[in-house]
Amino acid sequence: MPRGTKTVIFTEEAGTPVGPFPQAVRAGDFIFVSGTVPVDPETGQVVPKDLETQTRRVFDNIRIVLGAADADLDDLVMVTVHLQDVEDWAAFNEVYRTYFDDYLPARMTFEGRPPLDFLVDVDAIAYKPVEPLPR
Repeated sequence: MPRGTKTVIFTEEAGTPVGPFPQAVRAGDFIFVSGTVPVDPETGQVVPKDLETQTRRVFDNIRIVLGAADADLDDLVMVTVHLQDVEDWAAFNEVYRTYFDDYLPARMTFEGRPPLDFLVDVDAIAYKPVEPLPR
């Protein structure tokens, strides 16, 4: 893909978005992952309403979408988290940390009302060069 090109990323493996937007868009070396919610892509149903289960489903869905763009969680550079209740901050962090080794992307967390009464909603930006970087 030439630099300057925008491409919509979609994979059936991650299910259908809950709104009129793509799962992700690649713009040059960056991949912008849309708000990702705790819906099981195999059933199309929301996973049980507990923070750990919903957080795991969200990051598993993000991993699937990034995979469709030939990227993975290690390529994330920014994550934005919307928690229904900021009191879930510590519990979210426990699960979040399991998805990363030594490197953690920059992050911003907000308390708010994610769509459809989900406990958590996450969008992210990944950096994955289209062309290998010169050495």
